[in-house]
Amino acid sequence: MAEQEYFSGFDAEPEEESRSEHKRQAQAVRRLAEDLGNLGPEAFGALRFPDESIKEALIVARGLKRNSDEKRRQLQYAAKLMRGYDLEPLKQQLNLQGASAVVDPNTMRLEKLRAQLLEKGTAGINTLCGICYNLDRNKLRSLVKKAQTEQAQELKDKPALRELYQYLKSTFAQSGTPVPEEL
Repeated sequence: MAEQEYFSGFDAEPEEESRSEHKRQAQAVRRLAEDLGNLGPEAFGALRFPDESIKEALIVARGLKRNSDEKRRQLQYAAKLMRGYDLEPLKQQLNLQGASAVVDPNTMRLEKLRAQLLEKGTAGINTLCGICYNLDRNKLRSLVKKAQTEQAQELKDKPALRELYQYLKSTFAQSGTPVPEEL
């Protein structure tokens, strides 16, 4: 007598992803490629890509006209290349960058200002508070101290650095004071 095998039926999870899920993932990668293509030159240069061909494809796309079909197709090509790699490190780098220079022209100045605050410490805080009167000195001091300890520990995720950047960005935007080039 033949032994009957158990039929798992429709209760089992499908082993492969659905077409809809595949499309959603492809669109997410395409949006990531667009975000990378819109970064400022300094922010783009600071990124580490999983493969040089992806970087080259994005460099070509960055050189094309803003809303052209050529740029759209080039970004699709870059996204196609990106699908074969783990993109989490690239996404984390992009998140640490903050806003792009195309969206906010003060981005590079704010990042440079943040780096100078971390380097100079209390002297930099005093100088900055003399430039922008809306800054809360105690909050700024605590944010700088947290960010300095994060940098010393060399953690992957750096929330205090992002918080310091966001605080500087919002305070300068509210006060209307131009962001200084140097401290």
